[in-house]
Amino acid sequence: MIAPLSGLAAAWPWLHDLGIGGIGLAPALIALVLYALLPLVRSVHAGLTQVPDSVIDAGRGMGLSRRQLFWRVEVPLALPVMLSGVRVIAVQTVGMGMVAALIGAGGFGALMFQGLLSSALELVLLGVIPAVALALVVDTLFKVIISLLQKVRL
Repeated sequence: MIAPLSGLAAAWPWLHDLGIGGIGLAPALIALVLYALLPLVRSVHAGLTQVPDSVIDAGRGMGLSRRQLFWRVEVPLALPVMLSGVRVIAVQTVGMGMVAALIGAGGFGALMFQGLLSSALELVLLGVIPAVALALVVDTLFKVIISLLQKVRL
């Protein structure tokens, strides 16, 4: 990401003014989004393919259009699987955000890497413990949302 974004910023200086360059927060965010795309697509695909054909046929039999069938039948039935995938992606992204400090994104990862470079365990823990806590909070929130959706569905 460093070379392509540096080239884009050199070709179009207004991108550099927006913060898009070889290092910094913007490349880190772009990399995190790109890293999350494959698991997101896989979870959406898995959710949509697990919808029983009999349910889709029943929706067609009731006269639902393809759009109505998708939004009223397939998406609600696939939502728990999709959200489980998003849960994994969110926790993974919190962890990968620590590594984003290597390209100047800052955050808790900067503290962790400063501690690793200076052999200061306190700095490492100062960066790692909040990141682990954030990952646990994100995971718990998604678990609660998924369980609430499953209770509403039943």
